[in-house]
Amino acid sequence: MQSLELVDCPRDQKVIKNQWVFDVKSDGCKKACLVVKGFSQVKGLDFDQVFSPVVRFETVRLMLALATLENWYITGLDVWSAYLYGKLDKEIYMEQPKGFAVPRQEHKVVRLWRALYGLKQASLAWWHTLDESLKELGFEHLKSEAGFFFYKKKGTNIVISIIYIDDALFCGPNKAVVDAITAQFMRKWECRDLGEPNEFL
Repeated sequence: MQSLELVDCPRDQKVIKNQWVFDVKSDGCKKACLVVKGFSQVKGLDFDQVFSPVVRFETVRLMLALATLENWYITGLDVWSAYLYGKLDKEIYMEQPKGFAVPRQEHKVVRLWRALYGLKQASLAWWHTLDESLKELGFEHLKSEAGFFFYKKKGTNIVISIIYIDDALFCGPNKAVVDAITAQFMRKWECRDLGEPNEFL
């Protein structure tokens, strides 16, 4: 999976700047993330749509309440660098990251083939990729709730997946079935297994 490529800057293309963002997550993990300064993108030139469907908070609350009442098993996943999986449909060029410029090629720029955090279309590109992936696993999503996916095959218990950008919950009445589906999902994406979740969003 090629995410970027070092190239000579085309004359007719604008080059977007980037910056490093450092954070400490709620579990104490330290994180460094390269983000694009997407505010310099021009609509119609660098991107067309920015809206990305996510699950509504009301739906999350409803499903957590239902899972509790029915004593369903729930497990959580966090997709690492989720936006890097999103395929871009526009030519996007950015400067080489500070501290990581290739020696004697500092004049070159990075052609992005996959989305980076900060790009206007990043979350939508990731959602399209995620939707295709879940369909391959046998999931469907509700027409009225794009972040709500369900898996139901004849002879098996239902599995519900609730996804908000890169955070996912999988739940269902049968732990073995949920774990099997979760394992398939983790083979497609590099994830951090959160186990039975204590928090979501």
